[in-house]
Amino acid sequence: MIWFRKAADKGNAAAQNNVGWLYESGFGVKQDYAEALNWFSKAANQGDADAQNNLGWLYRNGWGVKQDYVEAMSWYRKAAGQGNTLAEENIGNLYEKGLGVKQDYEEAMTWYRKSSDQGNTNAQVNIGWLYQHGWGVKQDYAEALGWYLGAANKKNPYAENDIGWLYEKGLGVKQDYALAMAWYYRAASQRHAKALGNIGRLCENGWGVEQDYAKAADWYRKAAEQGDAEAETNLGMLYLNGHGLKQDYSEALKWFRKAEEQGNPDAQNNIGWIYQNGLGVPQDKSEAAKWYGKAADQGNTRALTNLIALSQTPHAVGTITKVCSEGKTADCVAAPRVIFSPDPEFSKQASEAKYEGTCVLMLMVGTDGLPQNVRVIKSLGMGLDEKAVEAVRKWKFEPAMKDGKPVASELAVEVNFHLK
Repeated sequence: MIWFRKAADKGNAAAQNNVGWLYESGFGVKQDYAEALNWFSKAANQGDADAQNNLGWLYRNGWGVKQDYVEAMSWYRKAAGQGNTLAEENIGNLYEKGLGVKQDYEEAMTWYRKSSDQGNTNAQVNIGWLYQHGWGVKQDYAEALGWYLGAANKKNPYAENDIGWLYEKGLGVKQDYALAMAWYYRAASQRHAKALGNIGRLCENGWGVEQDYAKAADWYRKAAEQGDAEAETNLGMLYLNGHGLKQDYSEALKWFRKAEEQGNPDAQNNIGWIYQNGLGVPQDKSEAAKWYGKAADQGNTRALTNLIALSQTPHAVGTITKVCSEGKTADCVAAPRVIFSPDPEFSKQASEAKYEGTCVLMLMVGTDGLPQNVRVIKSLGMGLDEKAVEAVRKWKFEPAMKDGKPVASELAVEVNFHLK
């Protein structure tokens, strides 16, 4: 810092950028985004491309300044105009995400390729990502793998993790949990948070390794300590269920809240579940509904189902107004129970795309236990909604009961589509 500062005070742009970087990173000084902004601005205004890119990064993230994607793009373009490869990648990312500009995958690909041509391995990973998802290009897992391998050969941890994902899911390659684990380990050796969490998931489920909840907890914790929201949620679930750890609802809630702060919908749903059931907190169905609503607003189907079940008052032609709880109340109905539920078939389109997910349906269960008026309330697409409805129409239930007599009742059900 001392020598950088001396040169920076004399107007050296490269030194000014370096001083800004030290303040941004907190290396040798207390982290101070406002001070970083000051020094990056000095260098950027002298035309330093690295500083222009770094200044754009602060505006993109709202560090030391009000978040402003348009201003970020302006500085990125100045840097990219000088051939700065990181700025080219960052422009591509704004187009991919639709931040400050209209979302445009083809434009994102153009900028990623410019950056990749200069050897930027992160840009190569991003190109693979677009091919993996079919964003702006025809979906092509083999092409995605090729880009990932090119970056992984240069030890890019994002590429290593993404290759592991392809092997775990069998996308463009034969499903192989052992190979997936090997690639995750390579990325994890560089402390890649997603890879650490992915290893935890394989350990938790016993995929390619012996099921071990305690090991899963260790891996999730490593990722969670880096702020990975998915790992925070998964660690919370282990505490909630007492898997590999002593059951601790307070600890579970703590990790769910950390993940929720990043907008994780699964964590929001789980917080709702804790409040609905009074697990370590006073039971509060209003609070539960609030959290289910937040998750459902993001398309979380489990939260949507929980919200419907929490707020719904199943009824028939009569005066049914309440679902029976443990302590029986007057004028209540015992909910219907599934007794036959054949699995749905995959649509050809979804099968070829290896597309998975959950569809939520609403239906009426008649007094004969047969489903009626089956309709989609949370769509999955790719022909799976139709397959879900087709399957549920074949289901059979024990009908809802009131005063010992069967009655019609409405309920929501989840239909899961998972490739084996």
